[in-house]
Amino acid sequence: MLILKDLSKSFLIDQSESRIDVLNSLNLSIETGTTVALTGPSGSGKSTLLNLISGIEDVSSGSIIINDQMINRLSQNELCKFRNQNIGMIFQFFNLINDLTVIENISLPLLMRGINKKSIMKTVDNLIDSIGLRDRASYTTNLLSGGEAQRVAIARALVTKPSIILADEPTGNLDKKNTTNIIDILIQLCKENKSTLIMVTHDNDLLSKFDKTYTIESGKIL
Repeated sequence: MLILKDLSKSFLIDQSESRIDVLNSLNLSIETGTTVALTGPSGSGKSTLLNLISGIEDVSSGSIIINDQMINRLSQNELCKFRNQNIGMIFQFFNLINDLTVIENISLPLLMRGINKKSIMKTVDNLIDSIGLRDRASYTTNLLSGGEAQRVAIARALVTKPSIILADEPTGNLDKKNTTNIIDILIQLCKENKSTLIMVTHDNDLLSKFDKTYTIESGKIL
């Protein structure tokens, strides 16, 4: 379960003493395995919220609890370990390593855990079939289409079977057909893994696919 308690985030303005509030005293509980869409105008704090949940940014006040662990109390080393074991991230621009193959990109999180290669290959093979890229498995990712690259990014995020998947507009650069295909694959794999999915999107046509939708506006969840 993910719990946000009185979560706030503010930033300094131009290195002055003034601050701008981005998120204000958010309170939210999300059950394990729930798929959630975050909507709201640009600059409302959606991406900031994902960064806080992942531990990429520090909270200004309040707490974030994931599986009974208050992550904003962890040291950097503890946070890195927790993130590797519990959180998968999917970005709009894929963030793949183009010199590596599809198999190698998907394998990276497991290699970082020190898992043996035989176990890794079994897991990765199953995922490659799930995302429909068996014929692209040995391609370097710079040779893939946008939709194919995003499928690889999804598989890489899910390969560790994390508790939470955070996706920041993962279909923002894809056409309508690819967008629908990618979201269907993402939600299906999250349901199979019983992973919580929290996805930022501006595409209202996708909202019906999610269990819940929350709108962030003026630093509040509506």
